[in-house]
Amino acid sequence: MTTTIKSFPELTNEEFFRICEVREQVFVLEQKITLCAELDEQDLHSIHITMADGGKILAYARCFADDGVAHIGRVLTTVRGKGYGRDIMLSAMQVCRERLGCRRIVVHAQQQVIPFYEKLGFRVTSALFDECGILHRTMEWE
Repeated sequence: MTTTIKSFPELTNEEFFRICEVREQVFVLEQKITLCAELDEQDLHSIHITMADGGKILAYARCFADDGVAHIGRVLTTVRGKGYGRDIMLSAMQVCRERLGCRRIVVHAQQQVIPFYEKLGFRVTSALFDECGILHRTMEWE
């Protein structure tokens, strides 16, 4: 298994295509989020982290900084129950601290995965809110 960490300009066309493909599978087809809401301008300014085996993406996340605060989003795994979600989050958190230089990290967590983020040290900091038809809470790590 290989973990790759690249800014948008460092990605090849094929790498970005594969990322879009897996994000579409998980977010658009499985979770019914509209494609226009899933792809956004933030991709251009993010660091993209993939875990792949034999060219197949097993986990993905993107990170970016805004006013000194890091944000991790679009976290996904294509194979569940193998610890890939934890692994990709630990990589993303390291990127936020080391590459982005941020001590505070924010995620918008879907309601059902809040316990997952809590195990990584995140704490809930908001009331429930709707994002693309799915209930979320803001969570923070410092």
